[in-house]
Amino acid sequence: MNEKPHRVALVTGVLALGGTTTFLCNLAGELIRRNLDAKVFSFEQDNPLAGDFARLKIPVFTTDQRRMVFEDRLSCVLRELARFGPTSVVANLSATSFETLRYVPRGVFRIGMAQSHDPGVYRTVRAYAPHLEAMGAVSRTIRQTLSTLPEFARLPVHYLPYGVPMPAPETLVARDPGAPLRILYLGRVQEEQKRVRLFPQILQALAASGIPFHWTVAGDGPERAFLQAAMKNPAPAQTVSFPGKVQYDDVPRVLSEHNLFLLASDYEGLPLSLLEAMARGLVPVVSELPSGVCEVVDSTTGKLVPPENVPGYAEAIIWLHSHREEMKRLSQNAREAVRHNFSVAAMTDRWLSILDGAPSQAVAWPAHWKVQPILLAANPWWFSPPARLARRWLLRFCRRMK
Repeated sequence: MNEKPHRVALVTGVLALGGTTTFLCNLAGELIRRNLDAKVFSFEQDNPLAGDFARLKIPVFTTDQRRMVFEDRLSCVLRELARFGPTSVVANLSATSFETLRYVPRGVFRIGMAQSHDPGVYRTVRAYAPHLEAMGAVSRTIRQTLSTLPEFARLPVHYLPYGVPMPAPETLVARDPGAPLRILYLGRVQEEQKRVRLFPQILQALAASGIPFHWTVAGDGPERAFLQAAMKNPAPAQTVSFPGKVQYDDVPRVLSEHNLFLLASDYEGLPLSLLEAMARGLVPVVSELPSGVCEVVDSTTGKLVPPENVPGYAEAIIWLHSHREEMKRLSQNAREAVRHNFSVAAMTDRWLSILDGAPSQAVAWPAHWKVQPILLAANPWWFSPPARLARRWLLRFCRRMK
């Protein structure tokens, strides 16, 4: 491990997306716990996990997208980065955060993160390869895909999966092996990627089986109203609830009230909610996806369902209902798998093994930056000085009209 002191800047486009923001909280919190310096920078003001960042003593710098155009927010972030004086800058999410790396001076280690096995992600990161010293990937599939791209032929691509806090054994809730199954979906309630419109079909099959269960669909999103209307079941022993968005500090309680974790996605990077659930002993019933999922779940830790086999999700749940001893074994194995490979401590060790410490020479940060159009901008003129003035005026006008 590099023994030089680390000062790690974690830059993100937004702090309002669950798993990627939780990753920042977990990594920065553990770096600070180890007496290293870390700070989070966001291009938007919303910060739903502000209390969690504060609890872990993580400094967070945000900019207000409602009051400043992108170029002004970028300048603010760059000024704060210069004051912080990082040894490493991590671009966490979206082209917005990767733009920062174009202006970071030589001598500072620049690394980008790819967090979803999705063509749009690969299209974005390829454009910024000249401004990187390395790339990180949350799954082996993403790492392999990046390594085949010509833009990354001369760059190291590191496997850097997420890690989650491990609950102390005494905090784990003993589950009644004879009680009805308690199934949990926890995440964004949307069709794209998460395929939540399959839930009514799965519910119909579960109801037809006659097994008792309670299914919690926790989270918010555009499909919530549809699901609430479509997932009504009159059987008193087969119930469904929609508690809405779960605050991060309430996630442990919600997890402890369930024993199965359902995820029917058709693509993922590495679902952090899956790791959190397994860490508390929930048995996963999840899509058999090459990226992330199959690196965590196998036949010894849960039930994998090919995404095209829609009846398979209900069949796996019904099977677990009838094989409680096997479900108990899977629960124990799931928790151990996360403890060994996907804990916050393991994640931070991986990061510290690849991050640069203090540079051999002092880094000179400029006092001012000439901000260029976004690399992937469809219309670069939109970011020209005349258009920038017009956009500033439009923002001020819109604020006055509210």
